[in-house]
Amino acid sequence: MKHLIRFFVFAVAIAGFISTSRGQDKQATFTFTKADRVAWVGSSSTNIGVWPKTMEFLLRTRQPELQLQFKKFSTGGGTFATGLQNLDKWLDDFQPTVVILNFGGNDANAGEKGLAKYKENMEACVAKIEAKKARVAFTSFQGADVRKAGEEPAARRKIYADAQLVFCKEKGWPIVDVFRPTNDLQLHGQKDDDKFTILRDKIHLTDPAYIAWGYYLYDGLRIPAGVSELAIDVKALRAVAEVGCKVEGLEIRKDFKSVRFTRIDRVLPILPPGALPPRAHVPLEKHSAYRLRVVGLPDENYSIGCEQLKLGTATAAELAAGVNLNTIVLKTGVTPPWTDLARQIWAGKDLDKIGTTRWTFHIEAK
Repeated sequence: MKHLIRFFVFAVAIAGFISTSRGQDKQATFTFTKADRVAWVGSSSTNIGVWPKTMEFLLRTRQPELQLQFKKFSTGGGTFATGLQNLDKWLDDFQPTVVILNFGGNDANAGEKGLAKYKENMEACVAKIEAKKARVAFTSFQGADVRKAGEEPAARRKIYADAQLVFCKEKGWPIVDVFRPTNDLQLHGQKDDDKFTILRDKIHLTDPAYIAWGYYLYDGLRIPAGVSELAIDVKALRAVAEVGCKVEGLEIRKDFKSVRFTRIDRVLPILPPGALPPRAHVPLEKHSAYRLRVVGLPDENYSIGCEQLKLGTATAAELAAGVNLNTIVLKTGVTPPWTDLARQIWAGKDLDKIGTTRWTFHIEAK
């Protein structure tokens, strides 16, 4: 009983620290530089590979000019102690310039008595990485659906996630807390649908929840947004803004009720392929800004199409304010023309097509 009380007191102390310090967190933007070699180092969630692939997809499509290289390293499970045992060969093999560390979920099995060693191993891992002149950041591990994970294991992992967050902040190491956002995803998703779960088993996430992890990490590192925004003034008969893209072959009907053009995207903020997490609880659209603005249209409803496919509809006022094409796709549930390319990029293929894609769009009064 005394053991449980001490553990509870420790948890309350950490929670108090986090609640008072969170509002003062001034974490700087994490900077990736051109040709960085990024190593994802962690336990089984890293080995499964969905959250690293999500990060790779986002970085490649939003910041293609960086020309980053990626590789994941894992024993398929493990702790910070496991990472420490393998870091030398992993670092020598890939010679990364950036290492993102993801351990802790399995460390939590040691309970209160393992916390001191947990911190010691974290510090030793960082020392090895910095000795190799690489930059280091942490992503905490995932939250849980208590119904599947069990109350006691979930409570232990919360203690360790909190301890990691506090220790990294004390040491000045960049860390992104994905534990709370994935926990919140479970709570909010469960409110929407009691059958909703982020877990495929007692600890590992479903693929959509791992994609959410990738978005939370991208968001938490405060990486500059990759935006593609095209603005057309139909009465001026020209594009008035081309951010991350350019327009060719602009055709505007005399009554201004029809616009057709080819869009070349230097930045390609499309959504990852496959099943996605609930958009209400994950910053999908925030970091997938594929924007189109058309001003001067007569006050009617318009169909928005790409190639031979209708993506959705918008009013003249909505188009004048600007729409996110990803939001339209998510609302309508259509499969956009760039889905095959998204699958290839996810698989690490056709990367040379990023920055050279050409899509023909048409805006028509209904």
